Amino acid sequence: MLKRARIALAVTLFWTPVVFAQDGHFDASVNGGVAITNTATGNSVAQSATTGLNVFGTFRFKFRPEHSFIFNYGRSNNSQTFQAVGDNFHVVNTISEITGAYVFSPFRKGGRFDPFFLAGGGALKFDPGSTWVFFPDLANGMHNRVQVNLGAVKQTQLAFLYGLGVDYRLPKVSRLALRLQYRGLLYKAPDFKVDATAGSGVSFFTGAKGHMAEPSIGLVFKF
Repeated sequence: MLKRARIALAVTLFWTPVVFAQDGHFDASVNGGVAITNTATGNSVAQSATTGLNVFGTFRFKFRPEHSFIFNYGRSNNSQTFQAVGDNFHVVNTISEITGAYVFSPFRKGGRFDPFFLAGGGALKFDPGSTWVFFPDLANGMHNRVQVNLGAVKQTQLAFLYGLGVDYRLPKVSRLALRLQYRGLLYKAPDFKVDATAGSGVSFFTGAKGHMAEPSIGLVFKF
């Protein structure tokens, strides 16, 4: 009896996603774009970042025609910049994103265009590499840089995610769509635990909110 129950459970778990997939309850996408960071100011420090490339994947589950949940994982690379104690510091870093969100699709009439809005949250992990200080070379009208060790460490910040976009179903390929979207991430500006009290004489702490804008384009597979 127990063996039959296990077999029935296994069959149910196997066929349920197949049945849902036939109704178009899922899609997955690969997206690429740029990450543009605003300037956050506080504690006599101005923090921002260079513009970097951003790649992320999305898995979406539609539990109603207008309502969905999405899960995102992404990576981007840039330099977090800090104007502190009269110097310009750059921390080369990789940002990992793990987020989830609710998605609302207001128009479901079977057309090629499917606009949507999203809101949710998750975490951003800032993984620092080398740290550089830039200073002007007045004689040559250029900038020089020197690598320094300020003890920057990994840091994870909670993030609020919002955005909007549109899927365009490709002609003659009903399971594929082109996705254009804008996403914004709001989070506490990272400081990599660089603190003047640790002996470096430099602090990256602002206590301010950072914002990262991510316009992107992606390819969607619906199943």
